[in-house]
Amino acid sequence: MSKKILVVDDAKLIRNVTQKAILEAGHEVVLANNGQEGLEALENNDIDFIFSDINMPIMTGMEMVAKLREMQKYRFVPVVMLTTESKPELQAEAKKMGVKAWLVKPFNKEKFLLVLDKLLG
Repeated sequence: MSKKILVVDDAKLIRNVTQKAILEAGHEVVLANNGQEGLEALENNDIDFIFSDINMPIMTGMEMVAKLREMQKYRFVPVVMLTTESKPELQAEAKKMGVKAWLVKPFNKEKFLLVLDKLLG
């Protein structure tokens, strides 16, 4: 069953690579350049899953997750961080916010799709 996946990343290359992988897996993709655009995308779409970078201009991924967890509709939507960050304290903070997984860039397509499939159930 096709799901709608939101990818939030300020790097065009990451958006392109993830979009291609998600489309090949048979899902729909919505793209955003930063956390603010990600929140706007949530208002205009029924999103089933979110991949987000952390370090982005305007609004970070962590700020976006904090705001979406306040939204009834998206309180429990699975979120995976795609980031160059590997600090354990950031990962612990994200886990407290309900982030389901953490993929460090660069990542391979197989691992990316495995995480997506596992969390979509």
